Amino acid sequence: MEQKDMPKELEHLKRFLILRLMKVMIFVLISEGIINLLFGQFALPLINEYFGTELNWGKQAFDMNLLTLLRLALYTILTGLCQGLPFGASNAISVFLNKYLLSDMPYFSSLSGGHRTILMMLLFVIICTYVLPYVIGVLYYSGVVVKKLEEVRDYDKRQRDEFTKRRNLLLSDITHDLKTPITTMAGYAQALNDGMVKDPDKQKQYLASIHRKSLEMSELITMLFNYVKMDSEGFSLKLEKVNMTNLVLQIVAGAYTDIENAGMDLDMDIPEETIFANLDRAQFSRSITNLVTNAVRHNDAGTMIMVSITRELSASTIRVMDSGNPIDESLMDTIFDPFVMGDESRNRRGGSGLGLSVTKKVIDMHGGKLYIEQ
Repeated sequence: MEQKDMPKELEHLKRFLILRLMKVMIFVLISEGIINLLFGQFALPLINEYFGTELNWGKQAFDMNLLTLLRLALYTILTGLCQGLPFGASNAISVFLNKYLLSDMPYFSSLSGGHRTILMMLLFVIICTYVLPYVIGVLYYSGVVVKKLEEVRDYDKRQRDEFTKRRNLLLSDITHDLKTPITTMAGYAQALNDGMVKDPDKQKQYLASIHRKSLEMSELITMLFNYVKMDSEGFSLKLEKVNMTNLVLQIVAGAYTDIENAGMDLDMDIPEETIFANLDRAQFSRSITNLVTNAVRHNDAGTMIMVSITRELSASTIRVMDSGNPIDESLMDTIFDPFVMGDESRNRRGGSGLGLSVTKKVIDMHGGKLYIEQ
């Protein structure tokens, strides 16, 4: 269920097709120049000299040559059909054809039948040669488009398969993470309801455990809702111009009590200058809060937590750092996937395993990048 960067894929496809189209156009222009040189300077002058014709070459003469070929073909066909008619009718039709169909080509009627056929074949070859680069260009570009569409379909299929796989894994992890606290709560509630726990202190301990487990379930469901909502159709960020330095200060100040209660130290390196950015205030705040909470939850007392902002030419970098134990190298490639947590962390530290996944989605949607440095 990881969100893919489809705009980049579409932009890459668009650039690819445009480049291929430019190559086709260059090929057509070069081929057309060579053909114009060969036929305009050599072939047609020889044909005109041999047959006594007045054929021209060039883009404007292409339609004229095509029309000439059609008229010659029609004249030849009708002349052949007239041979089966009586002499008077055949002669009258020939006169009509010469007068109206070939009135501007008197040279053609003087050619013999064999020469007419040769001339028509030469015109046909010339016309086919002229359109050949366009045909080749269209066939090549069509093949490129079809091949690319097949690649896109294969890519979409892989994405759907990956989506299905990740969705099933997500459902499996949700079932695991919900079943454990539900089972515990049901067992404690049943023991209290049956009167099996007589000690008041023990009863309070059971009730406190039920309350803690219910909060864990609420956190998991909330995180899951936020994670799925960002993949929903129609979801978009509500961007506004926000004072980012002031927002991060507020977030860290709100987490100071939790940091202090955990026995940790806090250091901040946030510039006094105002840095504005187009942000979704609620979603961005949740992301930074997730990072700070993650640092507090998965480290021991005495850990130093530091939050800094550095201004660069066209962007700003926010770092949430701690002096705790480094992350296991085996988790580095999947740390932002849903429910990726060490077993010890999940059982002892708590957490939904979705915080970093939600955070990465939000940062990606803002056009930023979330990464880890050991």
